[in-house]
Amino acid sequence: MLKDKFIDLQELKIELHDMCQLASNLNTHFPLLSQKLAYIFSKIKECQTIQEADSYFEFLETIKDGLASLLYEYHIGMPDRLIRFVHDFDTLEPIYKEYYFKKIISGEYSF
Repeated sequence: MLKDKFIDLQELKIELHDMCQLASNLNTHFPLLSQKLAYIFSKIKECQTIQEADSYFEFLETIKDGLASLLYEYHIGMPDRLIRFVHDFDTLEPIYKEYYFKKIISGEYSF
C-alpha cells in the first residue's frame, strides 16, 4: 500500500462518503423547500392586501437569500424552479413586492 503523508486512501473514502451524504441531504431538502414555497405562494394568493401578505414575503426573502448563497457563493446545483425563484425574487423592494403580489393573486405567477 502506498504511504504518502499528504493523502490517505481511508481519509479520502471517508471524505467522499461525507460529500455524498451532503448531496443526498440536499436532494431531500430541495423538494421539501419547493413544497414550502408552493404553500407560501398559495397563502399569498389568499391575501386581500399586500400588507396582509408581508409576513409571507419575509419567508420568501429568507428562502431566497439562503438559496442564493448556495447558488452563487457555493455553486450548488438545484432544481430549475428554485433557480427561477432566486432570479425572480432577487430584489424584494416595495415596488417589486407589489409587482409580484399582483402577479401571484391574479394567477399570472405561480411556483
